[in-house]
Amino acid sequence: MFYSVIGRLLRRYTRNDQGVTAIEFAIVGTPFFMLIFGILEFGLAFFVNRIVDNAVLETARLVRTGQAKDFNDTKFRNALCANMPSIFCVHNRMVIKVDKLTDFSGAGDNYSTLPPLLDDDDEPTDDSYPPKINRQEVVVVRVLYQWPMFSAYLNLGDGDTSGKRNLFSAHIFQTEPW
Repeated sequence: MFYSVIGRLLRRYTRNDQGVTAIEFAIVGTPFFMLIFGILEFGLAFFVNRIVDNAVLETARLVRTGQAKDFNDTKFRNALCANMPSIFCVHNRMVIKVDKLTDFSGAGDNYSTLPPLLDDDDEPTDDSYPPKINRQEVVVVRVLYQWPMFSAYLNLGDGDTSGKRNLFSAHIFQTEPW
């Protein structure tokens, strides 16, 4: 008799399907929402990277055409920010390096001759802008923008430093004969 009562209770319990949907959602929902938010976060990071690329391209055009002959670090940074939406122009997140090269052969894969954007501790270095850019010179404009990301705390790779994703943009050109 004892076994028949327990058997009846177990059969009744196993046939009851109330709450199954909630349990299934708890199992599947968390990874699903992590995936959705990760896609949105990386999509926004790519969008911001494109904004920075466009701002670097537009600001480098000022250097290329000779309109930035009298620029210094601050003026170049302000010109760069003028080409970006103000919500993305956060000065302490950007490192700007403008360097002159002897020719285009120094602009290839070997960036060892250029000053680094990050130091050994992955901290941003100071901005640099050459004192005078003349016509027909090869110039490289590099910008590092540190975009805060939640997924960067997972430390998924070298681009993740202290909760920020390092977004890089570079433009190499020869100034016009102005």
